[in-house]
Amino acid sequence: MDLKFQILERDGPGRICSFETRHGKVETPVLMPVINPRKMTLPVDELVRKFGAKMLITNSYIIERDGELKRRAAAGGLHSLLDFDGPIMTDSGTFQSHVYSDVDIDADEIVDFQKSIGSDILTVLDIFSEPDFSRKQAERSVDLTCERTVKAIARVEGSSIVACPVQGSLFEDLRHSAAVRLSEVGGNYFAVGGVVPLMEEGRYAELASVILSSKSGLNPAAPVHLFGCGHPLIFPLAVLLGCDIFDSASYVKYARDDRMIFPDGTYDLNEMKYNPCLCPVCTANTLKEIQSMSGDDRTGVLARHNLHVLFSEIERIREAIHEERLWDLAESRARSNPPLMEAFAVIKRYRNYIERQEPLSRRRGLEIVDALSLSRPSIENCVAKAGALRPGQSDRLALITGRKPYFTHFDFSLAREEDLAVSTPFGIIPFSLTESYPYAQSDTAWRGDTQVSLSSYISGFNYREFRIIEGKWSRRHSNVPLSFYLSLVRTVCRYQFGEAAAAALLSGDITVAFSKNTGKLRSVFDSGRHILFFRPEDGLFSLKIAGAEKIASAVPPPAMRVYCLPEAVPFVSAGKSLFSKFVSDADDSLRPGSECIVSDDTGKVIACGSALMNREEMLSFKTGIAVSIRDYHRQP
Repeated sequence: MDLKFQILERDGPGRICSFETRHGKVETPVLMPVINPRKMTLPVDELVRKFGAKMLITNSYIIERDGELKRRAAAGGLHSLLDFDGPIMTDSGTFQSHVYSDVDIDADEIVDFQKSIGSDILTVLDIFSEPDFSRKQAERSVDLTCERTVKAIARVEGSSIVACPVQGSLFEDLRHSAAVRLSEVGGNYFAVGGVVPLMEEGRYAELASVILSSKSGLNPAAPVHLFGCGHPLIFPLAVLLGCDIFDSASYVKYARDDRMIFPDGTYDLNEMKYNPCLCPVCTANTLKEIQSMSGDDRTGVLARHNLHVLFSEIERIREAIHEERLWDLAESRARSNPPLMEAFAVIKRYRNYIERQEPLSRRRGLEIVDALSLSRPSIENCVAKAGALRPGQSDRLALITGRKPYFTHFDFSLAREEDLAVSTPFGIIPFSLTESYPYAQSDTAWRGDTQVSLSSYISGFNYREFRIIEGKWSRRHSNVPLSFYLSLVRTVCRYQFGEAAAAALLSGDITVAFSKNTGKLRSVFDSGRHILFFRPEDGLFSLKIAGAEKIASAVPPPAMRVYCLPEAVPFVSAGKSLFSKFVSDADDSLRPGSECIVSDDTGKVIACGSALMNREEMLSFKTGIAVSIRDYHRQP
């Protein structure tokens, strides 16, 4: 079944997506409450009305083995059984088969049963791989699971979505190869399995390893379900690593054990003296009233509280993605939980994979709390690029100290014939980059080791003389010499586009124009042709069509190119967005937010714009925008 899976919003690997099922559209990240059809602690109608549940999951093995449930499901279908008209996923009984040796489930029969009762997303009977499995055991788990998945996809014949489980224990290479195999056989919904023991034991570094080794091998144009993940403490990290779908039986399981779920952990009801929660359940009942309840009443109240916290965290994550601050949320959770913090060391190992999905700039400024904030792959990439740029051609360096914004406050009459640099929490950077993301768009009281950074900067560029300029600041930017603006243009172009593209762009008769309202830089021209627009929000450039043609004429393909299929050329040439299904190829170095040149199959430049995906995503997604067109050849 074609899911029509597409990205709606993103913040690096974290994303808000949508996909189609036979019973409606699903928007991720999404939480599926687990429904036990034998004993429903909360009615489905309440889950929908009060908690906004859009999707449910239930166990097909329980239904198949219960005569009455099986009869009702066979007669009226799964949705009639649960009295729910939205998407329903079914589990296959893998957990029961793994835990209870006397449980016998046939892999083909359970797939056929899920199909027959109308499951929207059915699950293969995979082989659960424990964290302590030997390599031989893990290999067997991967092989059998992949074999069963191939058979299941064939048996379903597109009538339902098949959840393809990724197994492999803690062996990263097995997880990755399993993911690749499942993608190659046509899987379009993936579930990372065998992770519940890791979450229960707080082994979050190993959980991150399992997720990233699996995710890096999967088709990016498909939702990823983290099987059994039902605690809000883990949600931000999991979404940051690229997971889209979660299921929770914990809301009931913890309630039965008198435990209350909170974003930062789980608390024993009987040991609590104060309740910080303001959900409808907790505002309607005092802590003592809840503690005095017994039996099903207490379980019901706690289950409702737990669900409020779970769904609230999903909404918080969605808003964080929308505001492009998912990293902030995940890091704040990690700072209060040492085992979660250990997961960020794994993220560092996978920095190249994650960096490919990271934008070049964000709408929100960067809040630097500590060194962890600077270890994000996209920030490390920015710092590396800035550190490699020599500010100018002089053998003398002046380090400017003071406050942001430097261009506004610096008294340029203090400058001589020398290169100018600034000490920042990111290290030493060229003065001309101080208007650009993330250097201008950041806030911190934390400082790195400036002395070490300065020493390496001076020796790295072989400066003969060095001095510090400090203390004297102007209140206005009207004294900025034109030469400094031209230096800004050159440096930002080198930083953003690379040396070759910058050289091509800035050859010729280059002039600049300023905003009439603010007096700040706005546009760059070559012999009167508009080639660049300076974005005030992030201090980077947007390409104009004349600038795109200058680069294309001097820089060999595929640099900065996205190639458009012939059938879409008339639309893109008229300024319409380029959809991913019409992309034939692209430069592998493009990232979300990269300025790019759109060409037809002959190499002719037809438009330019901002990439919303990297190359792998452009070639994988069949729905959604690959390039947002900014400029094109307008008819006179």
